[in-house]
Amino acid sequence: MASTGQRIRDRRQELGWTQDTLAQKAGISKGFLSDLENGKRNVSADTLLGIARVLDLSLDYLMKGGEPETTSKEVQIPASLAEFATEAGLSFNQALTLLDMQRQIIAHRSSTKRGQTLEGVDWRKFYESVKGFL
Repeated sequence: MASTGQRIRDRRQELGWTQDTLAQKAGISKGFLSDLENGKRNVSADTLLGIARVLDLSLDYLMKGGEPETTSKEVQIPASLAEFATEAGLSFNQALTLLDMQRQIIAHRSSTKRGQTLEGVDWRKFYESVKGFL
């Protein structure tokens, strides 16, 4: 039975990505990824979730195996967030977390404010207010 690391390697190769590419997208070091793929390191749930998101696989599949389950949920990162994340040096996972947090806040607002777009968000100000939770 394949290990978590082997499933990560298999998906990375299926996507035609190098270890450098996946490491950068997931916000981890290439050395850590190499050790993980070779079964030399364990991984936290948060890090594994970030890797699963980048690889478009379910966390359940990465942990247990079975039939590959893609999340098949395309994420549209607003241009303003992408620009801020690049300027601030945020990883893909951190940018997704910011996006998720902002969406949750909007979802809990009154129905009159739900129509707001994410392009109008001051991402720098939002990041400063929530960075302790990232």
